[in-house]
Amino acid sequence: MFQLFKNRDFGDYISDTFGFFRQTGKHFMKIYFTINGIPLMIMLVLSYFLFQVYFDLLKTSMSGQDFSGFENSMTENFPFIVILAILLFLFLIFMSMLSYTVPVIYLDLYDKKKGNNFSVGDVVSALKSNFAKMLIFFIASLFVITPILIIVFILLFLLVFIIIGIPLLLFAIPTAFSWIALSYYEYINFDKGYFEALSDGFSKMKSQYFPIVGSLMLMYIIIQVTMTVFTMIPYAFGMVSMVTSLEQNPGSTEGLATFGIMMAIIMVITILMSYILNNLMLINQGLAHYSRRENDENISSQDSIDLIGRE
Repeated sequence: MFQLFKNRDFGDYISDTFGFFRQTGKHFMKIYFTINGIPLMIMLVLSYFLFQVYFDLLKTSMSGQDFSGFENSMTENFPFIVILAILLFLFLIFMSMLSYTVPVIYLDLYDKKKGNNFSVGDVVSALKSNFAKMLIFFIASLFVITPILIIVFILLFLLVFIIIGIPLLLFAIPTAFSWIALSYYEYINFDKGYFEALSDGFSKMKSQYFPIVGSLMLMYIIIQVTMTVFTMIPYAFGMVSMVTSLEQNPGSTEGLATFGIMMAIIMVITILMSYILNNLMLINQGLAHYSRRENDENISSQDSIDLIGRE
């Protein structure tokens, strides 16, 4: 059984994150895709077609074609487009809620069941019982955390001009993610109010800032490098096809169409991988949550004493 409650340092956060996926990754990913698979596929298909519509508009602009037909179509269908945009935004929030909450619920059940002897149904039941809390946290964060982060990042971008903002900006992204993730673990796992969870999440992050945020930054770098490697192949293929087509037929849009398809594929791959690989960061922060609880409550020692008593 993987040990959740354990005092960890920087190296432990890295090794234990990968160790968790080595030990129970198959079970975790099975549950993750069973719950998120269909919503994720819907989002990918919608994203692909929306990008194609945008790229067709761009291609029309570059080829100098008449926009009147497109403008008339947009005007006639404007109410439908607005409704569709709202529905897509709500669906994106729902998808993000599921994706962010599954790792939180999974680790909580892993702790309560003393291993991964639980099913998809157990996770779904926990998601249903926590749905109101999930919704409150995400909606509240839009009005509380988002404005704070916007102000902070604007100030950091301004500080870039005097150099000191560059290292601060590099730490700002993982710091913000860590604060939100640890607060979310506190909010879902305990009977706490929203602002109490934010305060406790910030305190846990601050109590071991460089190991927690530093390990998260490394995870973020690993994810970005991995995504770059996978997306560069279709991008390079699309660029070669477009350049070759333009050299052979300067007025042709065939190469541009191929490039558009490749870019749409890149976008789909990027979205899919970002959701999947995001689990690395969420599990990493979950381990930080349980590590800080072990530091504060000494839970593993109490469990060992209880186990000796049963023997």
